[in-house]
This record gives sequence, C-alpha cells and structure tokens, in this order.
Amino acid sequence: MNLDDVQDEWEDAYFEILDTLYEEATPGLDYSSLDPGDAVRDDPPTYLRHYLHEDKQEELIEDILDDYDIPEDLYFEAKKAVFLSAGPSTSLENVDRAREEADLEPVSEILEGDTE
Repeated sequence: MNLDDVQDEWEDAYFEILDTLYEEATPGLDYSSLDPGDAVRDDPPTYLRHYLHEDKQEELIEDILDDYDIPEDLYFEAKKAVFLSAGPSTSLENVDRAREEADLEPVSEILEGDTE
C-alpha cells in the first residue's frame, strides 16, 4: 500500500498539513492564502522564510493523518512527502541565513523576542 491507494484522503490531508504547519511556524503564515506558485517564486522561497521544529512538524502531521484515517504504515511516506516538498524548514540556521540575505529579521531573533 502507498499514498496513491488513499489518493483522495491524502490530497485533503496534505493541504491541511501545510496549512497547519505554516500556521504553527515562526513566523506564522496563512498558507492557503498564497497564490499557486508563490511559494517557490518568492525570494527566499516560502519554506526558507518559516521555521518549525521537526518534532513539532511530525506531531502535527501524525495528528492530521489520524484525522484522515491514513494507515500508520504510510506515515513515513507522508512525512517524507511534506518535508521534501513545501513544508516549513526544520533548519533554523538555514532559515536565518535566507532571511538575513533577504533583509528579513532572523527567526532566531523572533523566537528570542517571544521568550522575553
């Protein structure tokens, strides 16, 4: 069994996953409001402007996969699809570097401001 076998459920789950991950990312984003293609045309690309820890992403992905009754033996494949496609970066260092090059505030500084 693979994700193609649950295509309709997976497609709905995938977009909900992206919406949720970006909502929880730093800085947050309403991913569903982006025009198609903007996520990769922007400089830096959307995924490099937003950070969310890998453990948190996995937890959120699994919760949504549960909601859509995606079989657990497909979780790895589903997570890989999200991590390698459009999900927010799990590397704070890469996001900070990309944001600094674009004259945007580094996420590490945004996170520091949240704890003060």
